[in-house]
Amino acid sequence: MQTIGSKELIREINEKLILKEIYLNKKIDRTSLIKNTGLSGGTITKIISCLIEKQLVKEIGEADSTGGRKPILLVLNKDYARIIGIKIGVGYIDFILTDLTGDVIFSQTIKYEGSISPQKVVSMITEFHAKFHDKHLLGISVAVSGIVNPNTGTVVNSFLLGWKDVELAQMIKKEVDTYIFVVNDVDSFSLSQLYNGNARFYKNSVVMTLGVGIGGSLIIDKKIHTADGGVGEIGHMSVVPNGNKCTCGSRGCLEAESSIAAIAARINKATTVAELKKIFSSVSNTEISELEFIRKAIDLDNKACKKVFKEFSVEIGIAMKNLINILAPDYFLLGGETLEFRDLFMKDAIEFAKKNAFGTLGTKVCIETDTLGRNAWTLGGIYKIIEVNLFENRI
Repeated sequence: MQTIGSKELIREINEKLILKEIYLNKKIDRTSLIKNTGLSGGTITKIISCLIEKQLVKEIGEADSTGGRKPILLVLNKDYARIIGIKIGVGYIDFILTDLTGDVIFSQTIKYEGSISPQKVVSMITEFHAKFHDKHLLGISVAVSGIVNPNTGTVVNSFLLGWKDVELAQMIKKEVDTYIFVVNDVDSFSLSQLYNGNARFYKNSVVMTLGVGIGGSLIIDKKIHTADGGVGEIGHMSVVPNGNKCTCGSRGCLEAESSIAAIAARINKATTVAELKKIFSSVSNTEISELEFIRKAIDLDNKACKKVFKEFSVEIGIAMKNLINILAPDYFLLGGETLEFRDLFMKDAIEFAKKNAFGTLGTKVCIETDTLGRNAWTLGGIYKIIEVNLFENRI
């Protein structure tokens, strides 16, 4: 058993410190590593030699010099391992394959109709992995909506998928023997913001996603607050007494009133355009179908859409204001598929939240929209796998 202070443990801590520094800087020389880590030149030299021998790190050339010998640059060896990321949506599954640094090598989206079982998802993951089995696999990340316990890899309850108490990590590991990380999809999205988005510049943040569901994530001291799952279920705060029936079984949840499906239904109710009503009658219960209906509605009846999105902006503004009042975040990020229509609601929603927040809370918080795009939902879990395997110490 390793004890704190043993040579092996100290070496591991130093090795992971160096790996993280190389990862964060993309490329760096040995002198800069000494300065940034506080380790001695001898320690840096020994560990770098070991990492090069393991093929985790490689030298790529020389940096500019202000005088004397040009320093040799070090980078992570991208080809050392591969990582698979999956995002299970309603009506589709996104698959991504990345290198060791998280750069996307291959991506694929598979659509499905109706519901999908955990067994089918595991089979699809196994098939995807089989295409790339020639490289060492560092891990598999799966982002799922609903209450997810990341500590056990269990989907406790995904109302959108109709899953309950699914031990997804164990199911996948039986087929693919690697590190498995199962995470709530909004938490995965938020991890992407912490690694590559502006959330990394703030201590406390709130992430709110608008789409087929409405989700949330809390970042406290630059860490996602997950507990054992269920934290940040913004979409299930009640906003309308005895309102629309929600997938969770309650009525009047924000998600039931303001999801993509709810927006589509309200546009159908508001419009008098016969062609648009006919299109709505064929809309399926999938994110792709509902988004396509809204796009067509904007072309066929812009007036009705503006009215619906005006109401939507107030609902989202109220939710944002409440979250700002309760949590007093430094940073508030909005993401999700509904941002495609941001010109119809975003400005009004932000103005409402800032104007009506308590005291100076509305003026202090920085509110922005996602710039990382669709892959952010999948990449967050991949970044976590990199961190766990390369940077975290086994103490």
